[in-house]
Amino acid sequence: MSFVNPPPTKLGLVCLARLTFEADLAEKWYAQACVMLGTLDSVELCTVDNLIVESPDADAAIADLRAQNIDALVILSGTFALGGLAQQLAQAFGDKPILLWGWPEPAEQTGKLRLNSLVGMHVNASNLYKLGYRPITLYAALDDPQTMATITRFAHIAGIQRDLRQARIAIIGGHAPGFDNLGVDKLQLRRALGVQVIDIGLQTIVARAQAITTERAKSASGEMLEKFDDVTELTLAQSELFAALVIALREFAAENKFDALSLKCWGDLADTYGIAGCGVVSYLHNDGVVTGCEGDVMGTLTTLIAQRLTGEPPFLTDLVAVERERNTAFLWHIGCAPLSQADPKQATHLFSHFAGGKGVTAGFALKPGRVTILRVGDDGSGNVRIIATTGRALETEMNIRGTVSRVEFDGSVSTFLDELLANGWEHHLVMAYGEIVPELEMLARALNVPLTMAR
Repeated sequence: MSFVNPPPTKLGLVCLARLTFEADLAEKWYAQACVMLGTLDSVELCTVDNLIVESPDADAAIADLRAQNIDALVILSGTFALGGLAQQLAQAFGDKPILLWGWPEPAEQTGKLRLNSLVGMHVNASNLYKLGYRPITLYAALDDPQTMATITRFAHIAGIQRDLRQARIAIIGGHAPGFDNLGVDKLQLRRALGVQVIDIGLQTIVARAQAITTERAKSASGEMLEKFDDVTELTLAQSELFAALVIALREFAAENKFDALSLKCWGDLADTYGIAGCGVVSYLHNDGVVTGCEGDVMGTLTTLIAQRLTGEPPFLTDLVAVERERNTAFLWHIGCAPLSQADPKQATHLFSHFAGGKGVTAGFALKPGRVTILRVGDDGSGNVRIIATTGRALETEMNIRGTVSRVEFDGSVSTFLDELLANGWEHHLVMAYGEIVPELEMLARALNVPLTMAR
């Protein structure tokens, strides 16, 4: 299993009903719902054929869905139903995301409530909330575009929640000097999200890179450097060290089945190996090995999640300047952004400017486009939290070395900055192309962690 190339989400679907309402109509619409949801991409739909009316029906459905090993459950209130049924299902699948779906009343009136679906869903939502669950809710008809959009998003988020429980991130060498705010409480993170963080000594990777033969490094470096427009600053030795470190990290991640790497890319690495790792981070992340810089595990986790949500690698960055009068911020990092995010109108570089000339760091301006800026962090007590905002990456000139982007915010950049500074957010942010706030809202609810929308 690869976190960024996951298997389909196994989505369970059941329909609750009570025979004092029009259960036959609910059964008809439920059959249509099964057909409709069966067309969802990246979803394996697991349905229970019969309506759930009494507790034994729920027991049978639970056994059926357990046999199918579902990842998430949609509980449809076909009509009003006994309140204990949803509780029975939720307690059986308490570690799975749950979506409660209610239908509007049919347009044709008969003089009495035909389904009473909304009340049934409301009862279930209240019961489950008070039991400690945080179900997603949907009140929409079969033909409402919101229905497919919400359930598609729910299945996507459920797959992420499932895969976080199996995710493995290597922290190689610890975090960069002085960046104690990037430290991670490994046990708290595993308890909260299921993510496993494994410490790897920097020397382990250095030794692997040094063991790469000169011939292999030299052969590989040609192809790697061809991806950049300008590599004139690099010496032959730097080029070979760059290629060997890329090979060593890529093979190490594959052999040990890591979903992502978090590398202490400057400091000790430049001293012991001969180059800093910023450009290596850029290359690997672009090459399909999700890699975070400066030992920032939570930033790397944010990168994993953002890439899963958007389908393309994002930019782990510093916010280095704010222009309040223009409502913009300048985002920069030494040279770790993935090459795929470069502005195609401008040149891309590999420089040796960092770590006393030992760098090998990427340099380019990032492409314009709609972006979400986010961070999965902790509150200083090990409790996971998320911050997000939205904006537009502008066409930016690379007037300082590194990877850079200027972003115009939708909300107030001052409000965002004040939130970062006043409430102890880590100094790394992730800039992801696309607007993923609805997904983040649903993810935060599913994980039961707070989301701050700083606008």
